Amino acid sequence: MSQYLERGGGTMIKTQYKVNVIKDGALWFIQVPSHENIFTQAQNIDEIEPMTREVISLMLEIPEDSFDLEFSFASDKSPA
Repeated sequence: MSQYLERGGGTMIKTQYKVNVIKDGALWFIQVPSHENIFTQAQNIDEIEPMTREVISLMLEIPEDSFDLEFSFASDKSPA
């Protein structure tokens, strides 16, 4: 899959990946739903974007700056 789409006039658009982030205790669990094998975790909120970019880049063998991210945040409120 090409990571760039070309619009009329030669404008390039980056691929955007939707990312689900779930807070569970001390960790943030990160998953890319369009690729079931792409997931990671972060210890704090500041690590979420860089960890997500790194895992997508490694798994898809593409540069970390070649795509955009759309985050959806939730917390695990499972009953005890």
